[in-house]
Amino acid sequence: MATPSKKNLCGQVLHDLGSRIMAGELQPGDPLPQEWTLCEELGVSRTVVREAVKSLAAKGLVDSRARRGTVVRPSRSWNYLDPDVLHWQVSADTGGNFLSHLMELRRTVEPAAARIAAERGTDEDLQRVRAAYEQMEQQADDVTGFLTADTQFHVEILHATCNPFFAPIANVIDASLVSSLRITNRQPAENRASLAVHLKVMKAVCGRRPQASERAMHSLLTEAADRLDAHTGAADLSP
Repeated sequence: MATPSKKNLCGQVLHDLGSRIMAGELQPGDPLPQEWTLCEELGVSRTVVREAVKSLAAKGLVDSRARRGTVVRPSRSWNYLDPDVLHWQVSADTGGNFLSHLMELRRTVEPAAARIAAERGTDEDLQRVRAAYEQMEQQADDVTGFLTADTQFHVEILHATCNPFFAPIANVIDASLVSSLRITNRQPAENRASLAVHLKVMKAVCGRRPQASERAMHSLLTEAADRLDAHTGAADLSP
C-alpha cells in the first residue's frame, strides 16, 4: 500500500481542523490543540500540522502569534468564498441557514450578472453559455452530469460579464448547487422540469437582451428557492 504523501496528509489535517471550526467544536477565541497533541491524535508530523495551520491562517480562520499560540479568528474574518471554507460550512450546516445565505447572495448577484453578460459578453462567451445549456439538455437523465452542467451554465454567465470580480462567486454557485440539487433534483424528472427556466435565461443572454436576462435569472433563482423551501421546510427565502 502506498504511503500517503505529505501533501495528502496536510490536506487531511486541514480538512479535519477546518471542519471542527465550522461545526463549532472550536469557537472564535479558542486555541487550537497544541502541535504535539494534534500530531498524536492525527498520526502526522509537526511539519504536516504546521503546513495545515498555515493554510487555515491563509483562509482567515486562525491567527498565530508568539506566546499566545494559534487561536480561531472571529467568523467575520473567515474567507467564505474560499472553496474549502464553503465546503466545510455547507457540510456543517444541519439547519439549512448557510444554504439560505448562499441563495440570498446568488439572488442578489446573478440577475445583475446575467444583465451585464448580455451587454458585454463576447460572441465566444455567449457560445460557451449556450454550450453549457445544451450540455444540461444532454445530461438531463443523469443526476450527477446534470449538476456539473448546471454549475457550468451559471459560471459561464459570470465569466461572460468580462468582470473578474464576479469569478469568485463561482465557488458560491458550486457549493450552493451541489447542496441544493442533492435535495431538490434527486430524480431525472426534476432535472428536466428545470430546463425550461434555464432555456429562458440562455435565450435572453445569448440574444443580448439585458433586461430580459435579469428578469429570467431572477425567476430561475426564485423558482429554485421555492423548490428548496418545499423540500426542506426552510424559512422563506424570498427577498
